[in-house]
Amino acid sequence: MAVMPIKTIGDPVLRTEAKKIENFGENTTELINNLIDTLRNEEGLGLAANQIGILQRAAVIDVEEEMLALINPEIISEEGSVIREEGCLSIPGRQGPVPRAEGIVLRYQDIDGEIHQNTFSGLLARVIQHEIDHLNGELFVDKLVDVPLSSIDTGEKERKH
Repeated sequence: MAVMPIKTIGDPVLRTEAKKIENFGENTTELINNLIDTLRNEEGLGLAANQIGILQRAAVIDVEEEMLALINPEIISEEGSVIREEGCLSIPGRQGPVPRAEGIVLRYQDIDGEIHQNTFSGLLARVIQHEIDHLNGELFVDKLVDVPLSSIDTGEKERKH
């Protein structure tokens, strides 16, 4: 499909809530394929449609060698909390500690409009939460916390969302 330019902080599209996708078909498939191509090109972990200038509730996640397309994702419940460093393809060069739920129950639709509800944990749950924030017009810098370095779970070196 196509590698799209990524919008960066300051672009108003990143602060705008995306609209629910109602019609599934060729346009939705093209959007997901463009998100995947762009994410792979940038070597990131996740990418929301807002980040390529499209205000539709769609995101792709590439964690643990699994590409996951999320359409109209909604967090049903959260469990636990961990603070971990995050970065973002839309905010190059900036990272910081962000608290997120350790585990989530997520309801979402796939590319065919089928509804799924799954439990995710760890890095996958973190990336999903980060991308849903994008779809809500929020950025990780809105959630940065000031904590001692010893309380941050740095994990392994991460790619950006």
